[in-house]
Amino acid sequence: MKLEHIALNISNPAEINDFYHNILGMKEERTFVLNKDLADKIFGIPMATSVFFMQKDNLFIEIFVSTNLEKQNFNHICMSIKNREMLVEKACKKNYECIRIEKDPFDIIFIKDKYGNIFEIKES
Repeated sequence: MKLEHIALNISNPAEINDFYHNILGMKEERTFVLNKDLADKIFGIPMATSVFFMQKDNLFIEIFVSTNLEKQNFNHICMSIKNREMLVEKACKKNYECIRIEKDPFDIIFIKDKYGNIFEIKES
């Protein structure tokens, strides 16, 4: 089995550049609009939605721009990168919420984008 992509919501398209490109280092592979009929048939959301398909290495994220705010849940993406401290420092400087839980033998780190999507960051 192979994971093809992960889909997330954001409410502000500026997050594509501010967080996904500048913080995570992802590049925009393509964009498209999911039309109202398909959005309704697939997700039960009858509205056209802009979608950005982002990539870094073997990680692909499909980002839907939506103003619908959902209840908080346990969804998150866990990534393993080299030099996670540099990523955390970069995110904190740009006022993204960084959560560090001190734990032995290593800390657990999470970063949130402005929409509330959560990324667990491990050291590779």
